[in-house]
Amino acid sequence: MTSRKLVFMDIDGTLVSGFNHVPLSARNACSVARKNGHLLYLATGRSRAQISDSILMIGFDGIICSGGAHIETGGRVVFSAFMPQPLLERLIAYFDGRDAEYSLELPEKIIASPKFYSIILRTMMRLLRNSYAPLGENFCRDRVCKLVFMESKNVRFEDVQKEFGADCEFFRNSIPLPGLSGGEISPKGIHKGAAAAWVTRFCGIDQKDTIAFGDSDNDRTLLEYAGVGIAMENGDEALKRTADDVAGHVRRGGIAKAFGKYGLV
Repeated sequence: MTSRKLVFMDIDGTLVSGFNHVPLSARNACSVARKNGHLLYLATGRSRAQISDSILMIGFDGIICSGGAHIETGGRVVFSAFMPQPLLERLIAYFDGRDAEYSLELPEKIIASPKFYSIILRTMMRLLRNSYAPLGENFCRDRVCKLVFMESKNVRFEDVQKEFGADCEFFRNSIPLPGLSGGEISPKGIHKGAAAAWVTRFCGIDQKDTIAFGDSDNDRTLLEYAGVGIAMENGDEALKRTADDVAGHVRRGGIAKAFGKYGLV
């Protein structure tokens, strides 16, 4: 019998196609894997407020969200990391000074600048729109997990990384919405790979018995950490080149087939 595995699942482009559609084959595979005794954790760049009940109802043993800054297991928060306030104020001043569009992720809601907020209002389901608030609303500045910014003529990913790279983790973003190309900024040392390592120790699982699925740049550290790192066929080309394996397209049963290949179902 296959040893007990700890499986980390990205959401967008991995578990779901579009923004919230989970293929039935993936739902069934996750359910059977847990019945077979394996542990399943979501590992997403989404904030906790963006994870819909329709996804959670599939059944998971825990959640890594905001790119590794927030971890829950068994419905209980077990780890949180927030931006140091001096760093947050520097970031806000930098982006405001360049008329940039950005959002600040708190576990309970997301504060978004005007254009960012308008895109959310036009494109997201009401359930997720309600987790956003416009910039200017009062919020706890000591509870910001992550900053997401949009690139423009005044804001280039490489320039922001050069300015703040010593203090932050940087990843190209993977928001599946038009007009939101840019980057994600987290506190130094906070990323999916570090969170997966924390969960692995917490669960008492050997690192070699971990499997991770992802599709984008913010999954890189997750796949590097896992005993087996699996990129999605529809994912980032650089990620696929460095992954241990490549699963089929999210819309064509890729997750279910990979679960079968690795003895989870």
